[in-house]
Amino acid sequence: MTAIPRIVIVGGGPAGRAALAALPGAILIARPDATAWHAEPGRLWVEGGGRVWAEPFGALLVCADEPLLLAALGCAIRDGRVMADATGRTGVPGISVAGRIAGATTPEAAERQATAAARALADGTPGREPRPDPPAETPAALRLDPVALAALLEQPASLARDGAALAQRAILGAMVPARPVGLAALAGLVAAMPEPIPPQTDTGVLA
Repeated sequence: MTAIPRIVIVGGGPAGRAALAALPGAILIARPDATAWHAEPGRLWVEGGGRVWAEPFGALLVCADEPLLLAALGCAIRDGRVMADATGRTGVPGISVAGRIAGATTPEAAERQATAAARALADGTPGREPRPDPPAETPAALRLDPVALAALLEQPASLARDGAALAQRAILGAMVPARPVGLAALAGLVAAMPEPIPPQTDTGVLA
């Protein structure tokens, strides 16, 4: 019998609640208690309670309207929609979607999608959707400074906001997070980081 990986669910709406009911051992990341602001393979960066931490996962079910989280993980996005199969599985193994981000227009549809996605995710069969196309070249003159990028990410989710944020990825050569992290939480993260390695000095004597 195959062991079910550690599953993290993002989003506390109808889809998130239905997914948690189908996966009672999963970890739920939902507002107002916590907000996922960036993702990378195997871990989700979360802000909550005045701190930031990395939440590990073996599988991830995104029920919130956060396509930038999925873009960070390499999921294909076409015309602002995350590409997924009928059970919400994206082309990245272990990453699934349900709810509004998967096209649901009613709470009932979101719940049905989430239940199906949760079962498929627990089954462990990878999706068959395509990997994303390389980002288009964007003029460097359109690069946003950190304050402007944070202001952009504070805007409500929309095709225009997500497209502008993904364009920054092409310019910066790095993944743009789904939303900015609070300064207090970021300061807490920095405070928890290990001390830097002190510079080494060469005390030898040249012959």
